[in-house]
Amino acid sequence: MTAKKTSITRRKAKQPLPPEEEFFNRELSWLAFNERVLQEAEDERVPLIERMRFLGIFSNNLDEFFRVRVAALQRMDALGKRTTTTLGFGVGQTLEGISERVIALQVRYNEAFDALEGQLSEEGIDLVMEDGLDTDQAQFVQEYFNKSVRPHLVPILISGVGMPELKDGMVYLTIALAGEVSKRARFALLELPDHLDRFLVLPEKSGRKGLVFLDDVVRVGLPRLFATFQPDSVSAYAIKVTRDAEIDMDDDLSKSLLEKMKKGIAGRKHGDYVRFLYDREMPEELLGFLIKKLGVVEQANIIPGGRYHNRRDLMDFPDLGRPDLVYRDLRPLPHRHLVNRRSILDQVAKRDILLHYPFHDFTQLVDLLREAAIDPKVTAIRINLYRVARNSHIINALTSAALNGKSVQVVIELQARFDERNNINATRELQEVGIQVIFGVAGLKTHSKLLLVTRKEGRTLRQYAHVGTGNFNEATAGVFSDLSLLTADRRIASEVERLFQFFEHNYQRGVYRHLVVSPYSTRRRFVQMIDREIAEAKAGRKAWMILKCNNLTDAGMIRKLYEASQSGVEVTLLVRGACALRAGVKGLSERIHAYSVVGRFLEHARVIVFGAAGKPEFYISSADWMTRNLDRRIEVSVPIYDEALQAEISAMLELQIRDNTKRRKLDKKQRNRYASQPGDEVTIDAQTALYAFYERQLKSGS
Repeated sequence: MTAKKTSITRRKAKQPLPPEEEFFNRELSWLAFNERVLQEAEDERVPLIERMRFLGIFSNNLDEFFRVRVAALQRMDALGKRTTTTLGFGVGQTLEGISERVIALQVRYNEAFDALEGQLSEEGIDLVMEDGLDTDQAQFVQEYFNKSVRPHLVPILISGVGMPELKDGMVYLTIALAGEVSKRARFALLELPDHLDRFLVLPEKSGRKGLVFLDDVVRVGLPRLFATFQPDSVSAYAIKVTRDAEIDMDDDLSKSLLEKMKKGIAGRKHGDYVRFLYDREMPEELLGFLIKKLGVVEQANIIPGGRYHNRRDLMDFPDLGRPDLVYRDLRPLPHRHLVNRRSILDQVAKRDILLHYPFHDFTQLVDLLREAAIDPKVTAIRINLYRVARNSHIINALTSAALNGKSVQVVIELQARFDERNNINATRELQEVGIQVIFGVAGLKTHSKLLLVTRKEGRTLRQYAHVGTGNFNEATAGVFSDLSLLTADRRIASEVERLFQFFEHNYQRGVYRHLVVSPYSTRRRFVQMIDREIAEAKAGRKAWMILKCNNLTDAGMIRKLYEASQSGVEVTLLVRGACALRAGVKGLSERIHAYSVVGRFLEHARVIVFGAAGKPEFYISSADWMTRNLDRRIEVSVPIYDEALQAEISAMLELQIRDNTKRRKLDKKQRNRYASQPGDEVTIDAQTALYAFYERQLKSGS
C-alpha cells in the first residue's frame, strides 16, 4: 500500500496523523513568511531603495526569531532528545531544519544585496568600501572618523585578556594585526557605536552619490588606531551574536512586578548565545579563536554571513533625494465622517466609525483622546496599553486628561516583549501625574486594544468605546495595517466597561454576550460558529468563512478547520505570518484556500467572517489563532453590526483575495508562489487599491 493510501485509510479510521502530515512546522512556516519579505527585496516591481529597506526588515525579523523562537527551542532541546514542539515535531529535527533553511536564505540575501548594489550603481548611487575611496573621499572619511567616530571606540586586545560578554544584536569588528606584533596584540575587538548613523553620505561628485557603511569608516581609521603596534597590515571582520531574550522573573513576594521586571530586563543581557554570525572571509585561525573564547559550540548556531551584519539598519537606508526610487507618498487620509468636524465624539455618537490605518490618519484617534482630555463633560477615561511609541502622543493626551481633573485609569502590560523598558518608563510618567496604573491580570498578558470614554450628557452618562486590532502607537500605525472600531453602541460599550472592572477587580469576570474575550470564550465561541457552518454544509446549504490573521498555529482550531473543509465548508485564509495548517491536501483540507499578502504595509488586522446562513457575521479581533492568544492572554474580538462597515470590510477582504501582485498561495509545501494567473487583464495590488477606495469615499463623502 502506498504512503498516500495509508494516509487516506488512517483519516477514514479517525486515527491521529503524524505531525508532518497534519501540520506544517510552525518555525519553518515563519521562515517561509520571512522569505516572502525577501521576495519583496528581489521583486523588480518594487522601487530600488525600498527593496534595500526590505533587506533590513528581513534581517530585523530574523534577529527576533533567533532571540525568541530558536532560544526557546534550544532550552527545550536541553531537556532531552525526545522533546517535541506543541504540534508534535521533534525539537532537534526542527533546529536542524531551521539551520538549513536560514543558511539557504542567507545565500539568497547576499545575492539580493549584491544585485541591488549593482542596480544602485547604475542609478548613480555607489556603496563605497574603504579601498574604493578616491583621495578626496578618503580624506573626508578620515576627518569624519577622527571627529565623530574615534571618540566612541573602545579597542580591546582580546588575545591578551579575556573576551568580554558581547551584547545582543550589536555589530563588532574583530581585528587581526599582521606582522611582528606581540601575541597579546594579535587580535582585537571593536564595538560599532549604535547611536551613530550606519551610513555616511559622501559629497556628490560628477553627479554621483556615494554611501559608506560605518563599518568601512572604522576600517579607514584602523591603521592609525593601532599604529603603536606598527603592524604590517590591519584587517577587520564583522561578527554579531544573538542572545536568548527570555526574561527570568524571581519569586520574591516582597518585590513589586515593576521591580521584578527591571531585574529581569537587566538579566536579559546575560542570556545564552543562540546564534553567532561571522564574515565568511574571516581567517580560520581567528574564527576558531573566537568560537573557543565565546564558548559557542553548537554548529547549528554558527552561521557564515557577509561583510556587513546588522543589516536591519538598511530599513533606514537614505532616499538621497531620489523620489523615483522610493514608494509614492500615500499620506494618511481623514475619515469621511471626521474631516473638518469640530467634535469626534459627536460624530461617534451618530454612527459607528471604522478607522483603517495607515490609510486613515492615526492622529484622529489621538485627537479623540485630546478632545476627551479637555471636554468638561467627560468624567473618565479608561485605556489599556500594550505597546506605545517613545514620546507617545497617547501618553501626552492621558496626562492632559489627568491634569484637567478627569478620572484616568491605564491598564499597562509590562511584559510586552522588547517593549518592557519603554512600558516601565511610561508607567512612571503616568503615575507622576496621579493616573491610576494597573498591571493587568496575574498570569495573563493583556493584549486587548480597548478605550472607554465616559461623558455626562444631560442627566445621563454616555460611553464611547474603542476596540481595535493594533496598538495605540502612532509610530507603528504608519506601517501596520490595523482596524479601530469607534462606537457609542451601549451593547459594546457596557461590556468594555465590564472588562475594565475586571482589570481592577479580577474576581469580577462578568458575562459577555457581544464581545468575545480570551481566555474565557474565544475558542468556544468561534468553534461554535464553525460548527454552525458545518451544520449548514451538511444540510446541503452554502457554508463559508474567512479568517484573516497574522499567525495560525493552534492545533485545536486547525483541526476544526479541517473538519469544516471535510464537511463541505469553503474556508478562505489570509495569514500574513506562520501558518501551521496544510491547505489543499486531498481528503484533509481541499476546501481550504490559504494565502498571504506581504507588501508595502504590514498586514496586522485580524478579521473573522462567517456565512451564518446567508446573514454574514463580522468580527475584528486583537487575537491570532495561536494557543497563547486563545488560552493565555486577555484578547477581545468585537462584532461589527453596522452594515456599512461590514461592506467596507468585505471590500478589503475581496481586494486581498483578488490581489495578483502581492498575494502568495500557501500550499501544503508553502512554496510562496505568487497567486497571479496567466491572462490576468487587471493588475490588483490590494494595499494600493484600498488607499484609492478610501480616497473615493472621502471625495464622495459617502
